[in-house]
Amino acid sequence: MTGSLQDKSARLRMLARSGIWISLFGGLLLPWSIMLAVEILLRDVPLQRAWRSFTLHLFAPGYNLFLVGLLTALPFVILAASILFHLGTAPAHNILIAHRRAFGLFSAALLMVLIAGWIHIDVLIHPDAQGALAYFYLPILLLMVLPLGYGLGRGLAKLFLPRVPL
Repeated sequence: MTGSLQDKSARLRMLARSGIWISLFGGLLLPWSIMLAVEILLRDVPLQRAWRSFTLHLFAPGYNLFLVGLLTALPFVILAASILFHLGTAPAHNILIAHRRAFGLFSAALLMVLIAGWIHIDVLIHPDAQGALAYFYLPILLLMVLPLGYGLGRGLAKLFLPRVPL
């Protein structure tokens, strides 16, 4: 292995590791941070009171904010596994393939975050009895968006990333 190939391989492994951890923790913390942000920014609740209300409702019947976080995190766990098996196995000697895969996974993650954020904000701003059903359909929607976002990202990367001669 040449020195530059070892550097590319190390960067690729670091990108895969950081993507896995960001996906795991970001997917779990996304709904809770949105809930706190809506309370603080839109409803003008002080931070300490919003945090206290959040911790009281985390496992409370009728709220189950922990379950909402787990339901939202499930597709992001599958995204982390995709990053591990798809980007972690990318050949370091052909960096174009690795860049296209990384771009596809990034676009899938970005679409998933945008859709999850939009649904959480919409449910929190317009609360009603049926709004909580969106939390049960959200993992299914995010799992459908994952391959679509990946394909979109791979297609855009194929169009815009230059081909480098070997």
